[in-house]
Amino acid sequence: MYEKNLLSDQIGKELRQVFDLQEKRVRIYDDFDVRFKEYLLDAPNFDSTKLGSMCRETAEEMNSISRQIIQIKSNFSPQVYNAPELFGLVEKLQNLEQLKFKNTLEYYVTEQQRLEKLNTTDELEFEFREKLNRFKKELNDIKLKINECLEEMRYELYENV
Repeated sequence: MYEKNLLSDQIGKELRQVFDLQEKRVRIYDDFDVRFKEYLLDAPNFDSTKLGSMCRETAEEMNSISRQIIQIKSNFSPQVYNAPELFGLVEKLQNLEQLKFKNTLEYYVTEQQRLEKLNTTDELEFEFREKLNRFKKELNDIKLKINECLEEMRYELYENV
């Protein structure tokens, strides 16, 4: 009994750490979004090195968080805590976050291209807007799936750990 409680406590601690890291990831996204919007103010004379630097810094921070979460995920494997439900949820979270980051970058690149083209012509404005709206919808769907995944993890934390 004591050993099971100790294991539950450890799993709970690691799961709360995933939540903390996820909050940190949200703050990084928010910061990246603000910095990108500031970058867009330079339209149409964008400084690609500035964007590259922002993307690199953000990617490094995201990768650091991902490595920590992957380490926690490995602890949920059968070899350590044998918590397959949590292992799967953390893996799903990681995959969704990776997809979200990829789509966010594609959205930002499209927005930059739109503003560059808008400087010379508004011919393609409708097409760019359509593409941006599609990206926004995809990002919102991904965020919803991330929230659902986190909700399942919270349930696991409070009901089973």
